[in-house]
Amino acid sequence: MRTGIIDAYGNYEDVLRDIRRFTSLAHGSDVLTKALLGNYALLDRGRPLEDLRNSIFRTALARNSRCPLCERAQVCALDHFLPKNQFPEYSILADNLIPVCERCNRLKGDECDRADGLLMFHAYFDEFPDIETLFAEISIGNSVSIRYSLHRSDKVDNFTFGRIERQFKILGLFDFYQMEAVAELTDQIDLYDETYDSFGDSGLRSTLGALARGAERKGINHWKAALYRALSRNTEFCSGGYRKLLVPGP
Repeated sequence: MRTGIIDAYGNYEDVLRDIRRFTSLAHGSDVLTKALLGNYALLDRGRPLEDLRNSIFRTALARNSRCPLCERAQVCALDHFLPKNQFPEYSILADNLIPVCERCNRLKGDECDRADGLLMFHAYFDEFPDIETLFAEISIGNSVSIRYSLHRSDKVDNFTFGRIERQFKILGLFDFYQMEAVAELTDQIDLYDETYDSFGDSGLRSTLGALARGAERKGINHWKAALYRALSRNTEFCSGGYRKLLVPGP
């Protein structure tokens, strides 16, 4: 079994590239599955692999402790990218243990689309396309409303875009980002007031553009980058429409 696990570790990146071609080492053996799943407890406090768990969280702390799946909440749990119930041989493989927030860990669960091979993005091995894919749409009526959506560029292949769509659906990111965006804008309304009163709509547009560029340092498709890009392009918002942020929605 030891040799089989070592081989499985060596094949990990190949499994990520095309999970449809691989079957778990423990497939068909409840005894082996139970034994491999039991290894995960070795990461607990006071157990032999506690240092491995601590090291993974220290690395996340050095990268600002934000969840790599939603880019918002603090990490507090270890997610098995390839679910340990389906691939128990990877239950303690560091490359398969991703620090995430409680919400994303719960929503992702045992997600693993082996039929279509549409895995979510791996925080260690995958990079989100560096092409504008996430967009925010701003509507101003009686209040300001925000809606996020995905649009595929010709430079992004269908398979990659399918993975992006799947990740957003599983994690409920459209609604999550919408709520975060409303909170973000409400917190910043004093800044908008001061800027608009001093420099008018052009000054506010410039400020929003600067905020967009700052957010893009975290990635062109970070939810704040998409939000501030949309706001800076919205004439009505920059002309005083932002004040409707304080008007309760219907």
